[in-house]
Amino acid sequence: MAVPPWLLLTFTFFLTITTTHSTPSDDVVLLLTKIKPSLQGPTQNRILSSWNTSVPLCQWQGLKSVFTNGTQLICTPSSSPNWSDLSLSKNPALHLLSLQLPSANLSGNLPPELRDLSNLQSLYLSFNSIMGSIPLELGYSSSLQDIHFSYNLLNGSVPVSVWNLCDNNKLVSFRVHGNLLSGSIPKPGLPNASCANLTVLDFGRNLFTGVKRV
Repeated sequence: MAVPPWLLLTFTFFLTITTTHSTPSDDVVLLLTKIKPSLQGPTQNRILSSWNTSVPLCQWQGLKSVFTNGTQLICTPSSSPNWSDLSLSKNPALHLLSLQLPSANLSGNLPPELRDLSNLQSLYLSFNSIMGSIPLELGYSSSLQDIHFSYNLLNGSVPVSVWNLCDNNKLVSFRVHGNLLSGSIPKPGLPNASCANLTVLDFGRNLFTGVKRV
């Protein structure tokens, strides 16, 4: 029996609607599959347990997000009609702007996938027990401006790639005070590199060797 054209059109329209936002946005996928498991370490973290697709995105702790048009996701019940909207985690127009988890009992490692958060500007992870090295991939972020890793258990050397963040004068602050970092403080890879907007650079209380550079 032939299918009426109107029925075929209706089915096509329904299929288009139901498949829109059927999977989480790229940033949410990274948060759930790479960043959360790496940061929390071997045991479940109470704060990171809020990162769950059964919880409205506005209630995921430590995150600030922004829509592609520049509108920030407001996380107060009185000012946001999307406070309980579970579909927000599937909205490709929503991007992570800031990750702020100071004193959050994190005990894992810094995931290299942080560089893939294309709109991430601020990364505050101070006063935790994060171990391992600073991934060189972090220096290839397209948007990072503020990095705070002070008072953790980071070791190894600081990758020279961090100076890539000075491109287009993005980098404003870089703090790694009070870790176990060693080796020499790296020089910029390019002789004419400029960090014109860099206002805070804190390498204090580590295990660096060599001549101090101011």
